[in-house]
Amino acid sequence: MEGDGILAAKAARGDADAFTELVRRHERRVRAFLQRLARGDGADDLAQETFLKAWRLAATFRGEGSYQGWLLRIAWSLFVSRARKRTEQAMDPAELSEGACDGASERLDVERALARLPERERAAAILCYAEGYSHGEAAAILKMPLGTLKSVVARAKAELVRQLEGAKG
Repeated sequence: MEGDGILAAKAARGDADAFTELVRRHERRVRAFLQRLARGDGADDLAQETFLKAWRLAATFRGEGSYQGWLLRIAWSLFVSRARKRTEQAMDPAELSEGACDGASERLDVERALARLPERERAAAILCYAEGYSHGEAAAILKMPLGTLKSVVARAKAELVRQLEGAKG
C-alpha cells in the first residue's frame, strides 16, 4: 500500500486514481471535522469544496506535515471564508443532529458545549481533543502561531469545563 506522500506526488502530476485513494483515506475525518465545526450546517458541501480545492491545488502539497493536516487546513480556510460571507447566524448552538449524539447524554453535553464555543476555539478544541492533533499540528492547520493556539485551546478548555460542570449540576 502506497503512503500518502507517494499518492500526493502522483496526484500532483494529475493521477486521478491516486487522488481518489487519498480522498477515500481522509474523507471521513475531513467530513467529521467540518460536521462538528459547522454544526452540520453545510458541512457536506464544505467537504466537497475541500476535496475539489485539494485536487486543484494538488501540486502545492509539499509534504510538510501530514496530508490529512493539509486537507484540514483547506477545510478550515473554506469554513472561515464561508462564515465571513454569511449574513445570518448559523443554526442555534443548542441544536445538534441526532446522528452525532449516539444516544449518550455525556456526548450530547460535550457536543452542545462545543457548539457554543466561538469558531476558533471550537476548531482548536476539536483538533486537539477530538482529532488528537498536537498543538503544533493544530496551529499549522488553523494558520496561527503556536502560542496563540495554546491560548485558544486553554480558553476553549476552560469554557468547556465551565459548561460541562454546569450541565452536571
